[in-house]
Amino acid sequence: MSASGKRTAKVRGMKCPICGRAAAADCRPFCGVRCQETDLSRWLTGSYAIPDDGPPDGYE
Repeated sequence: MSASGKRTAKVRGMKCPICGRAAAADCRPFCGVRCQETDLSRWLTGSYAIPDDGPPDGYE
């Protein structure tokens, strides 16, 4: 069940990138709200970063 108390359908063949359980249709690609919030927290705290191959700041 999801946080709202409703049953959630599982997405066939897709696994949650955080915990590895089956993904829920209403939280895709995550299994639930907890993993969604964990992922968002990781992005906001800088745990995830997209690499930049450009020149360093101040370089001409």
